[in-house]
Amino acid sequence: MIIKPFAPSPLTIGLQALVTRLQPTHPQYQNLQQEQKIKEAGDFGEHYVMKELRQTALLNDCHIFHNVILPSVLPMQIDILIIVPNAIILLEVKNIRGTVHLKNDPRQLIRTSESGEVHVFTHPEIQLEQYIQGMKHFLDTQNISIPIFGAVVFPFNNVNIHREDSGLPILMAKELPLFLHKHIEKSKETSTMNEIKHIVLSHLRDRTPFPLCQYYQIDASALRLGVHCENCGQFGMKKLRMTWYCQSCQYQCKDAHIRALLDYYMVVGDTISNRACRELLNIESQYVAKRLLKKLNLPSTGSDRIRKYDLFSLYWNAPQKK
Repeated sequence: MIIKPFAPSPLTIGLQALVTRLQPTHPQYQNLQQEQKIKEAGDFGEHYVMKELRQTALLNDCHIFHNVILPSVLPMQIDILIIVPNAIILLEVKNIRGTVHLKNDPRQLIRTSESGEVHVFTHPEIQLEQYIQGMKHFLDTQNISIPIFGAVVFPFNNVNIHREDSGLPILMAKELPLFLHKHIEKSKETSTMNEIKHIVLSHLRDRTPFPLCQYYQIDASALRLGVHCENCGQFGMKKLRMTWYCQSCQYQCKDAHIRALLDYYMVVGDTISNRACRELLNIESQYVAKRLLKKLNLPSTGSDRIRKYDLFSLYWNAPQKK
């Protein structure tokens, strides 16, 4: 049973907004574009593994969580957490193409791409071991003792893996049912499953790197303003009486300004003034800006001249968060 379904990483969504609005001539543009691609690939791999788990009949009575952040003495952001009878299984998903060498002393993941480029990453076992220890500590604080297992999962067969020594299991996604079956077979008791599920749900944390201009030390003046057309990708949609209109492709959308405000939340800041809203949306009338902001029922503080509208609820209620 999926308890916490797949959702794109906040950093992925934020990078999509930042790269879209950042001037292509900016010195950080290409690096951010590459980071966006890496994050999107990671999300794609996790989404695929979650779909595989959902189709695994063996897990119908188990509890599956995507992207779990829990309070612990060790930083812990688990890709996939599965609660099975009398055990917890943590999965670290790595969607990497090419040839991968998992080296020891020091432990590193060295990837050689199809074009011959070599990149060095942290060995995934290090992350997974940290998450297992962090999970043990978290459960200790809840007076729960239960075996915790982990595996590194490569979702697709587009990687050639070379490993120096044995360690934590490294699997392809199609191997997961057999791996899970071995651990589920060991226990028939289910009394602790619901207890752990409720504990995890009650302690889940959200973590975002917003605003990304601050995170990446980018001056907001480097961003492109205006309402972005989702149909043709151009900026500069015009506000008409009942809709927004793209002069490039004639596309119309009555809610196009919401995407721009979400971009602002992720990239610039969590509150916006009427003046900043006008600059962002490229509209002149303060009354039109006020009407658009008030219609969204955003919390606000301050009098009219210095009023700030809180964009927090706009982001957390956006479709990608559901």
